[in-house]
Amino acid sequence: MSLPIYDINNHLKTNSDIVSAAGKQMSFYPVVAPSNATAPYVVYYYNPLIPDSDKYWMRRDVVRYSIFDTDVARLFSISELFIRELGRADQVAKSTGVAATGANRRILTSAQMDSSLAVPLEKEGWYRMNLDFRISNV
Repeated sequence: MSLPIYDINNHLKTNSDIVSAAGKQMSFYPVVAPSNATAPYVVYYYNPLIPDSDKYWMRRDVVRYSIFDTDVARLFSISELFIRELGRADQVAKSTGVAATGANRRILTSAQMDSSLAVPLEKEGWYRMNLDFRISNV
């Protein structure tokens, strides 16, 4: 039986604190954003290790979030919210995005691996914050 894979990005996309800090609905794009994307937005690289059935419950994923914004103060605010939300990922259940009970419960834990602030060369006036996380399902 193949079990569904939990995608932490769905939890972040609907987070009211992040939306409030962004001043709009945050836009999330896997790997590449469209050229007409407006600030702020997030590009993520989701790299799941493909588990076999014996390792499913000890799965680890690496996610890199690159948050782009023209306002560096807002960029830091959104980045701090990402760190806080992923730091409490052990409260997020696999299917519904909230703590659940029963046999389908899976707990996510996360650890921040790295962060860096950069100015994208191709977009004058923009800033980029990279946040790397290791997310484990146990």
